Amino acid sequence: MSRLSTTKELPRGIYEKEPGSKIYWVRYADFEGRLRREKAGNISNAKKLLTVRRNEKLEGKVPHPRVKADPATPILTVGDLIDTATKNTANNRSAQDLHWKFERIRADFGDKEAVRVVKSDIVQWLNERTRKGEDDEGWSPASRNRYQAAFSLIFRYAVDDKKLASNPATGIEHLQEDNSRTRHLSLEEEKALMAELNKQFPTHAPIVTLAMHPGPRASELLRAVVGDYDPETSMLTVHQTKNRRKPPVRYAPMTPMAVEAYNQLAAGKAPGTPLCTQQDGKSPITATEYWFNPCRDDAKLEDFHFHDLRHTAASRWVMNGVPLAVVAGYLGHSNIQMTMRYSHLMPDNNERAIIAMMQVYAKKLTPKTDTKN
Repeated sequence: MSRLSTTKELPRGIYEKEPGSKIYWVRYADFEGRLRREKAGNISNAKKLLTVRRNEKLEGKVPHPRVKADPATPILTVGDLIDTATKNTANNRSAQDLHWKFERIRADFGDKEAVRVVKSDIVQWLNERTRKGEDDEGWSPASRNRYQAAFSLIFRYAVDDKKLASNPATGIEHLQEDNSRTRHLSLEEEKALMAELNKQFPTHAPIVTLAMHPGPRASELLRAVVGDYDPETSMLTVHQTKNRRKPPVRYAPMTPMAVEAYNQLAAGKAPGTPLCTQQDGKSPITATEYWFNPCRDDAKLEDFHFHDLRHTAASRWVMNGVPLAVVAGYLGHSNIQMTMRYSHLMPDNNERAIIAMMQVYAKKLTPKTDTKN
């Protein structure tokens, strides 16, 4: 039988790249219409692989074939890229925040072949987790943008090391971030929330008090350690990482309630160990949603998120006369414009503006007298 007739007898979609080599390849179009070719090996493997790919096409899946023809060559996965990015950012001031994001990305992308991840994969993943409205528990635009940046960083190191030709996260449009939101708790809402926390997660309730009084960001609070509170100054040391142009720490005042909450969290722990821990007193807490959100819902708080505890601290300071510049220092804002969102809460501002305007009309305009007569 001739070599040509042997080739004709092969099933459709299977061929020898080098006639007579007995090494078979499969050729198919995926569900997006892109023509793909893969090395399969013997004829039996080729038939099985072609069946798998055709089934994937019917299910609307994009196949992730091996790039290397040599089966002994390790496949570079996204997990491998995350390992590299983690090492390269170990000394970064925001390392802990980045590494939390890296691990969340690893959970869904870690086993995927890095070269097969495309821009649309990342966009879809981000969109599925982004808040669609105020009542949605998805990510805010700001959180989505931070995860997008983490994705880009993971692939950037691979491109710099010549492991990948391009960064699939490049060019993804950032969402507009709304920095004007100032939702804060009333005393009645605070009472209802703390009641639910003490009932459902009593060991975590002091964390909310610390978030609401000195006003740190959630990430800053969760990286706090025993010893950050100085009883001589009544100030909490906040490990600042968001603004790289400012010192690595800032200080915020501690109320008696905040001091009590700190002491509850620090009890029995050695200096320098994580302040906010699980019920075992050792494992650090790395997220707030799973315990805070159920308590918030049962307390019937509408349009309220953990970050709004920070807004609560800022709003209460401003409403009771603390100057905006001082509040900006407590919150670690990069500029005073960020703090200006609370300016409408300053006491008596509106009344003072009205009085100032009316003083113009209170002045009587009298005609000039002739001093010569």
